[in-house]
Amino acid sequence: MKNNPTMTVRNLAACCLPAAILIACPLFTDSSLAQTKAPSASSATSTATAKTRPVLLTGEVIAKDSQAIFVPPSNSSPVVLRNFVAEGSKVKKGDLLLRIETPNSSNIEQLIIGIDQTRAKTEAEVAKLEVTALEAEKNLVTAKAALAKALVDAALPKLQITALDFDKYQAEKERAERDLKVKQLAFDDGAAAVSRRKSDGDLELQKQQVNVAYLKAQLARSEVLASQDGIVVHGYSVWRGERLEEGSSAFPGNIAGEVMGSGHMEVKAWALEADRIYLAEGQPVQLTFDALPGVTIQTTITTISHAPEEHTRWGYGRYFRVDIKLPAQLGNYVLAPGMSVLVEPLQAAKKSATPLLPVARTAKSETANEITIEGDIQSRVVTPIGPPSIPYIWQYTLAQMAPEGSLVKAGDVLVMFQASEVPTQLASQKSQLNEKQRAMEKLKLEHAEAEKAADLAVAEAQSNAEKAARKATMPKELIRRIDYDKLVIEKSLNADLASLSVKLRATQIRARKAEKIGLEAEIAQLQGKIDVLLKGQKNLTVVAQKPGMMIYKTNFSDDKFTVGSQVWVGISVASIADPDKLFVSAKVPEAQSNAIRVGQTARINIPGANLTLPARVTGLSTVFHSKSTTQPIIVRDVELEFEHAPKGLKPGAAVQATLSVAGSTAGTNPAIKPAVEKK
Repeated sequence: MKNNPTMTVRNLAACCLPAAILIACPLFTDSSLAQTKAPSASSATSTATAKTRPVLLTGEVIAKDSQAIFVPPSNSSPVVLRNFVAEGSKVKKGDLLLRIETPNSSNIEQLIIGIDQTRAKTEAEVAKLEVTALEAEKNLVTAKAALAKALVDAALPKLQITALDFDKYQAEKERAERDLKVKQLAFDDGAAAVSRRKSDGDLELQKQQVNVAYLKAQLARSEVLASQDGIVVHGYSVWRGERLEEGSSAFPGNIAGEVMGSGHMEVKAWALEADRIYLAEGQPVQLTFDALPGVTIQTTITTISHAPEEHTRWGYGRYFRVDIKLPAQLGNYVLAPGMSVLVEPLQAAKKSATPLLPVARTAKSETANEITIEGDIQSRVVTPIGPPSIPYIWQYTLAQMAPEGSLVKAGDVLVMFQASEVPTQLASQKSQLNEKQRAMEKLKLEHAEAEKAADLAVAEAQSNAEKAARKATMPKELIRRIDYDKLVIEKSLNADLASLSVKLRATQIRARKAEKIGLEAEIAQLQGKIDVLLKGQKNLTVVAQKPGMMIYKTNFSDDKFTVGSQVWVGISVASIADPDKLFVSAKVPEAQSNAIRVGQTARINIPGANLTLPARVTGLSTVFHSKSTTQPIIVRDVELEFEHAPKGLKPGAAVQATLSVAGSTAGTNPAIKPAVEKK
């Protein structure tokens, strides 16, 4: 591995896997099958040799207190990453790490308006039912009065009146009793209907309030907060393989990055099923790092998983997880998460003689004078461009785009999207709004007439009550007893009817008010939908907020977006990069990363422009990671700043960085510094 610095630990272990499988599962011949029946000394010797064969494991350094940054759940997919903290930034517990763009805010406003509408509708319907119940109560009071009068007439002796009048009074009594029962049932049904409608209205309100609480919880879950202090490291897109940044598209549930803690490190290794019998907890092992040439650490295996698991990146094999604890004292060597580790189990006989500290091995000088790495030009200020979030609109068409690489000014049109459903929905909502507004005008006229009629009814009932009360003040001695009793009944009846008429007017006023509020809520809901559609229609034309350079992005097929392309919501089609804040983002293989230092001079070769510019290393990533989903080699990110601000360079252009490493010493590992924060 020393003679070939680009031969990483993970590649070496992968090359050894077939041999391990062959050793663990030897081929049987006819003679070997015969020997299985009668074991000999030679077969026992070969078995003992097989049990002590060398085993190589692939591992990596991990931070125990790291926090994975998961893309929050959403009802739409993919989603746009917003407020994504720049890579290399230091965060504290409780800081906002990531937020996804979600249209649920407008849905919450609509649901809140819907709650007001439901409450008003319930109030109006309850008031109407109460009006019906009051009418039934009036009928009930009238029926009771009629029965009381009938009882007065029916109480006359049969001998004092004619037989015809007696039969008539008895029949009137029976009819009044039957009518009272009917009116009583109607009154009970009216009261039950009011109670039932109130209960149904409460259930509807609770359901909508639960929906609002659910959407608010979703909005709260659309943000990811730091659960610990640490440094943010961005992840990669699962389908494009590119680094996730502010404005990138990602699927809910995927890992957008990690917060690397400052706690102790440990090694996580993977052992093939065939190698499991050669490992044991507490077994001494020797660790070798690609990023630290000539350095080994001797320690022991802590735990081994009980069941194997698959690793599709490595093939169809199944592997046991092996946890290895690192010594507390590592001297001047600083490990970083993601470093590749070659794990070599040692013989048990050497356990007592194995130190648990780093050991520097003598190595041949392999440091060259220069290292050439690949990278690309990026801007520290990048604004993504994508379609607006319009409710229930998922697909858009690119109608116009500014030329790629063109310099735009504030106010210039960058992209124009088209959505055929927006004008259709807008026309439909406006038509419904006009209809509701006309209904509101008609309702106001009807309410004015109903209010006058209610006032007249109350005045009439009160007048009847006063008239009946004056009649009942006549001297009892001057009129017949039967007529006097009926006047008293009429007085009580009209007094009750006057009181009920006042209640009826108040209930009708409440019903009309609730009906008006419900219609106003419907108008507000329609107006809100129209405002959202108008805002979305306006945002279909994306205008530059500040000057920059137009950079196209690629779709799922790795083709650049062009005019006429179909775009799903949440996808960025282009970006505006600030050409005055350019830097070079490069990746150095892990085996060569030990030669990179902050402040190191470099030359940036731009093949497209046939230009070479001086630069300097300004930042190193805090972790090691895979280069991409298609290139699983382990690399470390390097940032380089130009010595002089270049002109005419295009972000995204591929470059080569040549770094001078003369005088560097193999086997040293300075403290790892975080990359420069992106402003």
